Amino acid sequence: MNECRCGRPTRDAAYVCDECGDSLSRALGDVPWLAEELEVTISRQKGVDYRGVGGGKGAKKPSERPSPVVWGASEARGHLKAVMVSWALYSHQEGVRNSNPNEELPADTLGALSAWLLWMVDGLTLDEIGPDAVDEITDAVAKCYRLIDRPADAKFYGRCECGEWLYAQPGRETVKCRACGEQSETAILNELMWQEAMDKIVTVSEARILANRMGFELSESTLFRWVAKWVDDGRLVPHGDGDERTRRFSFSPLSALIHAETRKRVA
Repeated sequence: MNECRCGRPTRDAAYVCDECGDSLSRALGDVPWLAEELEVTISRQKGVDYRGVGGGKGAKKPSERPSPVVWGASEARGHLKAVMVSWALYSHQEGVRNSNPNEELPADTLGALSAWLLWMVDGLTLDEIGPDAVDEITDAVAKCYRLIDRPADAKFYGRCECGEWLYAQPGRETVKCRACGEQSETAILNELMWQEAMDKIVTVSEARILANRMGFELSESTLFRWVAKWVDDGRLVPHGDGDERTRRFSFSPLSALIHAETRKRVA
């Protein structure tokens, strides 16, 4: 058994523990939302203190007005992208194990890079330099968080028909696409995401990401433990062979078991 850089034990000869693997998945999953928030922060579209504008007490003189660009946020975004590009290239060139049906490198955008690298998380945890990926990506994401103007409380609602990622505050009935302006009902978007997920064949890590996007709050270690129990008692049958990290399951029966287990624990 290896030991993760954080000091916790790992499983299945991995170099990264479940908790650090979860941290990497969460960081990558937050990148599309961060990209939008960074753009708003960089262009100073929010957070302007109008008490110091227009000659009031303590106001800046015209020659002292700040740059229209927040360079710290711009540099943080550039650093995050450079880190993600380097790990995408490494994963592609070294053939890091994954179940991504698309073998091509992603488009050169933060959203595309994060979605592509999410497929690589399991493989990177089994790579000798996987701990470096965890450190570099999570550190770059954390730096971006420190530079945006509000906490990351937005919820993911899938993609607009134009291809843009959709995020809105929890509890909102509608979400507006920032790219095309189309407004959609969040309840319908949730249902569409759930229906689409039902047809997928996924690893446990991919199942956790899908389930958490639907409102669950599962750690990877918890879901691995539940799945092992369901396989042992015959309630869940894997597709093909493989160890617990690589074997795959139909998401439809797996999601039903997650629903039942969650309801039981809440009760």
